[in-house]
Amino acid sequence: MTDALQLTPFLEPEENDLSDSDRFVAGFKDVEGHRCGVLVPLDRDVIHSRVLSEIPFEVQMDSEGRVQAGPDILMVSDEIFDEMYKRDLLPKVSVDDLVADVISIDQNEPNDGEDGVMESYMLMRERLLHAVTLIDAEIARRKADDDNG
Repeated sequence: MTDALQLTPFLEPEENDLSDSDRFVAGFKDVEGHRCGVLVPLDRDVIHSRVLSEIPFEVQMDSEGRVQAGPDILMVSDEIFDEMYKRDLLPKVSVDDLVADVISIDQNEPNDGEDGVMESYMLMRERLLHAVTLIDAEIARRKADDDNG
């Protein structure tokens, strides 16, 4: 009688620290978690390209004006989403910080012309003012509901 060997597939960074690793390895681990058999090295860019090209991403904003990008929650399991959140792979950034970042990045860009930013800034301003109008209307509606309730 032969003993059955229970193996679990894995894909993990070649190095212990994901941020320092340029490659992943795929293979199998035994019940104790030791790698077994042939390991297949894979370039980080290949893995990221393949995985990220299959998952739609969305952007969400909470009621405090913090924006968070992440995978479409209908396309990934709760466990994967929770793991990404725990590992701080889905940080939230405030709208005002995003605007400050854009201004900082564009500080040396010309106002007009092909690479000019003035027209883009005017459009961003219109969108932000429209957003403020929507927020003001919702605040007014909620206050009216409180007064009538």
